[in-house]
Amino acid sequence: MNVTVTYGTDERTIAVEPETTLGEAIIATGLPLEQPCAGRGTCHKCKVIAQGALSPLDEKELAGLTAAEQAADYRLACRARVRGDVDVTLAPIVVYSNKMFRACDDYKRPDAPLGLAVDLGSTTVAAFVTTLDTGSVCLGAAALNQQTAFGADVISRLAAARQGPETARRLSMLALSSIVQAVDALKLPRRVRQRIEKVTIVGNCAMHHLLLQLPVDTLAELPFQPYSTAAVRDGHELFGDTFPAGARVALPPLIGGFVGSDALACLIYYGFDRAEAPMAAIDLGTNGEVMVTDGERILVASTAAGPAFEGVNISCGSRAVDGAIIGVRADETEGSLTLTTIGDQPPVGLTGSGLLDLICELRRVGVIERSGRMVQDHPVFGHRLSKDANGVRRFLITDRGVDLRGAESLEDAKPVSLYLSQHDVRELQKAKGAIRAATEILMAQLGLQASDLTRLILTGSFGSQLNVEAVLGLGMIPPVDPAIVEPSANGAGFGAALMLDDDEFARGERIAAAAEQVDLDLDADFNMRYVASMEFPGRGQAADHP
Repeated sequence: MNVTVTYGTDERTIAVEPETTLGEAIIATGLPLEQPCAGRGTCHKCKVIAQGALSPLDEKELAGLTAAEQAADYRLACRARVRGDVDVTLAPIVVYSNKMFRACDDYKRPDAPLGLAVDLGSTTVAAFVTTLDTGSVCLGAAALNQQTAFGADVISRLAAARQGPETARRLSMLALSSIVQAVDALKLPRRVRQRIEKVTIVGNCAMHHLLLQLPVDTLAELPFQPYSTAAVRDGHELFGDTFPAGARVALPPLIGGFVGSDALACLIYYGFDRAEAPMAAIDLGTNGEVMVTDGERILVASTAAGPAFEGVNISCGSRAVDGAIIGVRADETEGSLTLTTIGDQPPVGLTGSGLLDLICELRRVGVIERSGRMVQDHPVFGHRLSKDANGVRRFLITDRGVDLRGAESLEDAKPVSLYLSQHDVRELQKAKGAIRAATEILMAQLGLQASDLTRLILTGSFGSQLNVEAVLGLGMIPPVDPAIVEPSANGAGFGAALMLDDDEFARGERIAAAAEQVDLDLDADFNMRYVASMEFPGRGQAADHP
């Protein structure tokens, strides 16, 4: 039996065995599919249009698909099983690719030697073009890491890689395909792309090992250490013809645990090895990294923050596409919300920064309690509170949102209401609790108080969009002076760009050798701090706890 999968103008057919899930079939074609819950049927993000001989809708699909979606032949790819020939259509929104910035046109000089810096994140893959003679970062773009087909979290992907060499190879190819997609999003003319002489790829230890198809057993279980931390100085042959012939492809060393070369890139970009006073940096992502120095020692740790910061596992989550909500303000008098969206387009969903803003505002006006629980009623915003079909509390963000699934553009999108659910609040609490607890542990080991820090940098794919007031108001970081908090996008990508230079690459190797990786699982205080950090501060207060 055959499954034919269509994505835009790309159509691929594959023969499968009976009872193969649509998700397994789609992944086998090499086309992208997002399954943040690793195929458990709980996130409802793998909706596809499917027609043909399929298993009946099961209870997970009945709960995750509206009546209108069922009538339109939508299925959950992780639940629907093939029982004959099937045609599948992937919605364009399945693949995210969005220009991040254009800093300068220096790369257009005919004689400019070019470098390519890649940040292989668990959720987002970013690519940056630099000029090697001037060191300018000229252009950046991003794409979805297609490995999300095996789950949003790295643990699910490591478990999949351990199933056998074929799955490990597929995960590697998905990572490489995602890098290609990010590079393609730069829209470089062929003659420009051929001038790329050096490539640097950074990522956490799991992404690094999955890309290179290294054994992951020691990462997936105690002692949670990489198989190898060594730098790869010229790995062009590992990637076939992905990069221009003659381009030198390098992967900087890993630090240890789950702390990889992406954290190293942040350390070098923000100058941790040259710091003369205490400072910290936090890379907010699915696999969050925390870095702290007292001016002498550098401590680093990785914490499983989850993908909420990147809009994943959120009921109306979105990445940074046109219409994505990046800011929210609540009017306590009228019970209304003012939404800020990318491109001032109709809202399509919440980004990580929009999620932080919204929850901070709802906490401020009393819709969300200190425990994170949504109230049953509210004197001003009560008309926005309800329960979904499963009895889960939710808050209406807007009834003027649009659904991009199956639409070629915003103009073709269907109207939809966007909600924040109680589950979404819990996802944010877990993410911010992990980040706060990890930061406190590293500071405590260096004998630092919040008042000792002179800089606290928040980076990641949405770092520059962060509202510092919301970050402090939700207690995501220690109660520092807001003036020292620096939102900074793409620290890992810019650090990777620095390491295109041989001297800076060597500097990175020295930092990797000197940095001390802290295993949070072995710290007796971590769980206590994590639980305490999940709670929100009192209204109008910053969280201050041991």
